[in-house]
Amino acid sequence: GGIRQRSKHSSSVEVFSVMRAEKTIARADLCVLVVDAAEGIKAQDRRIAALIQKARKACLIALNKWDLVRGHGKQREIMENAIANAHSELFFIDYAPVLVTSALTGQHADRIFKMIERVRRAAGRHIGTGKLNRALRAAFASNPPPMVKGKRLKLFYATQSGGDESRPVAPPEFVLFVNSPRLLTQPFARFLEGKIREIEPYPGLPVLLKARARSES
Repeated sequence: GGIRQRSKHSSSVEVFSVMRAEKTIARADLCVLVVDAAEGIKAQDRRIAALIQKARKACLIALNKWDLVRGHGKQREIMENAIANAHSELFFIDYAPVLVTSALTGQHADRIFKMIERVRRAAGRHIGTGKLNRALRAAFASNPPPMVKGKRLKLFYATQSGGDESRPVAPPEFVLFVNSPRLLTQPFARFLEGKIREIEPYPGLPVLLKARARSES
């Protein structure tokens, strides 16, 4: 907590709170980014979300004070639009589920805790090596990686590593043994992440891919 204060008069408060946010994020296992639903996503929300994404932390986004949102049309439609808007404004942290809450008390807080529990359980899920390699080989075959300086990324083998045992909500980590790690482009890594999430969605968790060099022999 303590990072939501926003000042209309002074950016020093904002800079201080974002600096403090960075320290808070570094210590956290899971971050809940609370956004004022009536005000929508602000620049500071985007900055804090970017810090969470950069730190590769588990994350949920809570659109809070929903009871203060007024709009024309059906409530459900307004809610769906608000969730879609949050996803598009915070596209770079697309693994974070968006929840709608009216106040962080009672049943609404309960909804957040249920989601945290789902994320915690997902962090413990492991994809079998056979299943993982079949899926990634099929992905490479259906959409071959791009040529980089006349060379193409080749996958020999992939495995899910144990992750960080000291963290209760450690993101899933996959090691790809390839001909040359520098051939793994960002868009192709995102494509592979999507294929991994088709097997196991890992809600609220970033998926970490590490490419390691291995000779063909």
